[in-house]
Amino acid sequence: MQSRKLLAISIALINSGLALPALAQDEATENNKVSSNKTVVEEVIVTAFKRETSLMETPVAVSALDAAALDRQGVTNIKDLGDLVPNLSIQMDNGQSTPVVSMRGVRSTNTTELGDPAVGLHVDGVYAPRMQSWNATFLDVDRVEVLRGPQGTLFGRNSTVGSINVITNRASTEEFEASVSTELARWNNRELTGVVNIPVSDTFALRFAAKGQKRDSYLKGYYDPNQFDTRYLPDEVRNSPELGDGEREFYAQTSTNWWIDWASSDWSGTPRREVVKADPSDFYGSVNEYAYRASLAWDPVDSLSVDVSYQKFVNDSAGGINLLNCDKMRGRQARDDDGNQTGELTDCSARFPTNDNYQVSVNVPGKLKLDIDNVRGTVDWSATSFMDISYVFGFEKIARESAIDSDGGINLYDQSMFFLDGTGSESNYHELQFKSTDADNYTWIVGLNYFHEQTTTAGYFNNSMDGKTFWDQPNRTTDAYAIFSQGTYDITDKLHLILGGRFSSETKEDNGGRNLDCNNDDGCTTVAYGARDIYNQLPADFYEDKTMYTSGVYTNDNKGDWTSTDYRIGFDYNLTDDTMIYTSYATGFKAGGIGDVVNVVDQYTGERIIHVTSYDPETVGTFELGGKSVLLDGSLNFSATYFYSDYENMQYASPGSLGQIHRLVNEEDENGQPVLDPDTNEPVLVWDVVPLIAFYTQNVPGSEIQGLELEFDWAPYEHGRITGFATWTKAEVVEDWNTKWDYDAESMFGIEYASSVDPENDLLAVNLKGNSLPVTPEYVFNINFEHTFDFGAAGTLKPWMGVHWQSSSYLTIWNVDKHTDDMDFAIHDDDIKYMDDKQEAYYTVNLSLRYESADEDWYAEAFVNNATDEVVQYWGGSSTGAPVGSLSMPRYYGVRLGYNF
Repeated sequence: MQSRKLLAISIALINSGLALPALAQDEATENNKVSSNKTVVEEVIVTAFKRETSLMETPVAVSALDAAALDRQGVTNIKDLGDLVPNLSIQMDNGQSTPVVSMRGVRSTNTTELGDPAVGLHVDGVYAPRMQSWNATFLDVDRVEVLRGPQGTLFGRNSTVGSINVITNRASTEEFEASVSTELARWNNRELTGVVNIPVSDTFALRFAAKGQKRDSYLKGYYDPNQFDTRYLPDEVRNSPELGDGEREFYAQTSTNWWIDWASSDWSGTPRREVVKADPSDFYGSVNEYAYRASLAWDPVDSLSVDVSYQKFVNDSAGGINLLNCDKMRGRQARDDDGNQTGELTDCSARFPTNDNYQVSVNVPGKLKLDIDNVRGTVDWSATSFMDISYVFGFEKIARESAIDSDGGINLYDQSMFFLDGTGSESNYHELQFKSTDADNYTWIVGLNYFHEQTTTAGYFNNSMDGKTFWDQPNRTTDAYAIFSQGTYDITDKLHLILGGRFSSETKEDNGGRNLDCNNDDGCTTVAYGARDIYNQLPADFYEDKTMYTSGVYTNDNKGDWTSTDYRIGFDYNLTDDTMIYTSYATGFKAGGIGDVVNVVDQYTGERIIHVTSYDPETVGTFELGGKSVLLDGSLNFSATYFYSDYENMQYASPGSLGQIHRLVNEEDENGQPVLDPDTNEPVLVWDVVPLIAFYTQNVPGSEIQGLELEFDWAPYEHGRITGFATWTKAEVVEDWNTKWDYDAESMFGIEYASSVDPENDLLAVNLKGNSLPVTPEYVFNINFEHTFDFGAAGTLKPWMGVHWQSSSYLTIWNVDKHTDDMDFAIHDDDIKYMDDKQEAYYTVNLSLRYESADEDWYAEAFVNNATDEVVQYWGGSSTGAPVGSLSMPRYYGVRLGYNF
């Protein structure tokens, strides 16, 4: 049945493609009589096949954004690429300070050192493995190419759904160039960029580029001394003025926490205090970073060229933090025992002074330090008249430290996460290519590459009132190599055959890795329950000492090997000189993972419990049928692609329970409060069964994704330009996936934490077959309009507007509102909308007005991004019954100035 559907769609699209040139020819004949002065859209060169080809003659779904387009859209990092390319969406995982790239319904939710992206990133041909480094790529960029669909043949590793290729500007021997630009904008944003190109000789050139940016936080940030753990707060916050009886102040959720409720007792001894407004220059959401690149180009002879660059990126900021989506919660009311609304609001107005999405109260100041060094290079040699040889190499070193208030003042249990000095990675990449020169009827490329990476992780998760987990992973390595080939054979002058293949081998290994536990079993967390004031006398770095984590030691020594053979077969046909249709079938592969090995002894029973959280490779096969045409006397570039992807074992990562183990926990009374020993005034500890939690990856059995992508670039008249795209996509789980419900199960089902993570709890059993894949709206439309007012010697004025609209979608795999009938939720059906994972349809508008001097020496531009001040949740889910995640930046406006020397 599915094959018939594909055949019918293919025939329809081919027929439409056959009709296209006739229409184009008729229009061209007519327009040639009256439009000889029409603007022609300039040719765009891409390297989608690892050789330079024209965008409109490359038979693959690829979008290209040049430097002018990136500048106009305000793209300064990879996050800003989201929404600019068909079926591309980019979110931020604030916990790992990592961009998460989704393409055609596929993304990777494992942003730890164990995870790999679903979309490959290459900078100047060099693979970038760690997603934390992706924010450092946009400096002095020539263009960005986004390839959609499996790129398993030429790009290989972790390109199952596509690849993003960033090409920076090469040093030039032709002429001296220099430019400087600045951006001054809202929230005290200051940004300065400079570039200089120096032709030292006819064969040698140097290029330098540098950029720095500082910006205050756009959040209304507060430090809260009423939260349980105050060890990370400065003294002036910990000792802020006390509040009088009945005086209401902003505590976030601490106003309901038991240690505050008992604030008048000797056991707590801590009164309510005023929160302290944070300095926006050093609070979550602020920016403080710089980057520079030095590159050289050497062409000693006509047949040899060498390009080498060194880049440094430093981020020393407070990082990001998840927020409450108050817009989604607005108007929610409490319900009585009969399910009737009481009129009492339980939205953000019950937690915050105002119903504002962009305010947060924390007890852990944010910290994000990224120090990244890159060396990249290419050596091109025209070895013979029929073959070129290229060697591409790269080295990357990342050092990372961070601190984040994981719960953002929302979670009752007061959680935080730290990555310590020594966390980071080192990698190197080498690729050797043999490429044919232009031949009569056959072009080819043969290559082999090798990749090695070692990651080191030292950090811990701190549940202030419960256990802590330390990650001691000194030596996790990945070694991967591949042999690949792809060629294009001209069957006739118009019909071409593409064949490609790749053999990949990948090995992942953990040597000496340990996950360490600290909890009540060994007494290292008993003090947290015993007395808050005693706990807060501990030094802030107390739990950085890994030797005290003796409750459980999970030995992670593990190794996994995977191989794959992928291929591409395709045909393209030139209907006319300006119109091409193509079809292809390509496969992709993402290696499995070794995961953590949970290896712990139950202190009560003496039983050793072992769980290996390894997971299988992810594979995909994708059929594409497309067409590209240059229409209306060259003023319109139009492309259309239909695709169908069959995914197997798609990798999905999340925290979950692997089983149960006995632990010492607080004995609680009928009100859920700790029972105190009358002699010691400390909590009474009893043995209980608790879940064994780990962050691990599952394999989604089977998914199908299909869609239609339309792109256009049109110069309708001499000084006008309209660009954009439209997409239709359907992505869903098509095989039975019986798993445990993990979307805020405590709140959804009204159960205690232990029951919410119990893998044997039948209440949580769910089949996710039929669920839509996350971040995949069915319809998306994007259009950009620019007009140039040419005033001759007085310069030019260019107003520009960009509009992006997309239909509703889901933020997670759970599709909460689809399961209200088959799950026994405790949340009232009418209240599901306040906390589900639905992302409603939205639109955004960006505007700019740019003046440029007649000699193009300088420009001035005013801009506003998100002009309608739309609040969009890009990432996250629900926590304690509230939607939490990363939100879009509010309306952002400013000016840009630039001068070319």
